[in-house]
Amino acid sequence: MQNNYCEGRGSGRLLTRINRISAWVLFISMLVYFVSGYGMTKGIIDSGVATRLHVTVLPVFVLLSFVVHSFLSIRLAFIRWKIWNRFALAAVSILFAAFSVSIIYVEMFYTSTQAASAEQTAIATQIVEQVASPATTITAQTNQKVLNAAELAKYNGKNGMPAYVAVDGLVYDMSRVFRQGTHFEHVAGTELTNAFYSYHVKGEISKYPVVGIYKS
Repeated sequence: MQNNYCEGRGSGRLLTRINRISAWVLFISMLVYFVSGYGMTKGIIDSGVATRLHVTVLPVFVLLSFVVHSFLSIRLAFIRWKIWNRFALAAVSILFAAFSVSIIYVEMFYTSTQAASAEQTAIATQIVEQVASPATTITAQTNQKVLNAAELAKYNGKNGMPAYVAVDGLVYDMSRVFRQGTHFEHVAGTELTNAFYSYHVKGEISKYPVVGIYKS
């Protein structure tokens, strides 16, 4: 049966142009995503800039261009197969709407919920351990050296000194990731709690040995 649900030539040409533009936007966004991520791992691109691109800018362009390009491409294929009608339009629209809502939910809410849950679990575990063995905790903290800002600054990872960093009141030896006292734009021998958690989850800090307590 002849399909009657087709647009005119003018609207068809406009949608074709939109489809091509969205395809180019998608390609460029994915290319920037790859280059910025690779450049960040190699220290060529500033990690702060790359993170902002990956978290706030590129996801918007990728999602919008992907949805528009895919929707219009499927529409064109259905027209060629002579099955494009109101029912096909409704089905494809529902599919892409559900996909978009799912991606937005995961990006804006699901990750934050998981991070909060992990942090609460870590805090609860720490409280249980402290209640179960208070004497051990006190002894461990007593045996560790206490460093203030001036003393911590001496361990800057230069001239043979280890690279110490203070996070959440504890001093960690991060010599294996700091090169000549720097790791991307961050400097060893300083308090980096906010900087650390802006790029890493809470459990990541446990990979590094604790060498002291930080007192500002």
